[in-house]
Amino acid sequence: MKALFSLLLFGLWSLSALSAEYESTLLVQTGKLRESDLIIRTISDLESNKICLAFYVRTQGTSAQITCYDATGGFRSNINQVAFFKEGKLIVRKVKDYENHVSCLVAYVSTPGTAPAIDCYQSAKSSDDSIVRGGHLREGDLEIYRVIEPDSSETCLIAYVRSGGTSPSLLCYPTQGLPGDGNLVQTSRLREGDLVVRKIIDQHNNKTCLISYVSTLGTSPHFHCFDEQVRR
Repeated sequence: MKALFSLLLFGLWSLSALSAEYESTLLVQTGKLRESDLIIRTISDLESNKICLAFYVRTQGTSAQITCYDATGGFRSNINQVAFFKEGKLIVRKVKDYENHVSCLVAYVSTPGTAPAIDCYQSAKSSDDSIVRGGHLREGDLEIYRVIEPDSSETCLIAYVRSGGTSPSLLCYPTQGLPGDGNLVQTSRLREGDLVVRKIIDQHNNKTCLISYVSTLGTSPHFHCFDEQVRR
């Protein structure tokens, strides 16, 4: 009787073992890069055949940004910083995955609560990895920087508000004309309550941008840009 009872328990255990779900790890960290206060972790999604880069700043109140691309090198990645500049509170870093030929421009400000703004794109195997500064405009509490990316043939505007807890915004579009041709100018401004809207023209690229934000701590600007014929 005792042997029969033990056999029954073993059978029930075997059935419960057979009903357990199989678990697999499909998201794994396959790399990490630290550049001063910026952390970049490489996450491989084995199920979707993607490599993802997660960016965050080592500061209180930060948020992370993530971007993914096809794993063309068998989930191998080789990420390095290839360009960098700092001006005022703004920090801009360019990193490149040499295995998958992907470059990313990363912008953030050196204040608590900041989060990185990123723009990633497919880059050439042999390319110009420099960041060309193409202008700076300060209007009230808003800072706007223009950088030119020879690698992607794009111009990027980076804007942030000079307040605590702010994060920058980054917008890129195709470059026109020659470097240094045309300025960044403010042509109009609206303030209603806490809302501020500034109209900025990138004369170099015939691009008009409305930049909106609110005059409170922790605010971040938002871009809306469009093509417009600009008289020079």
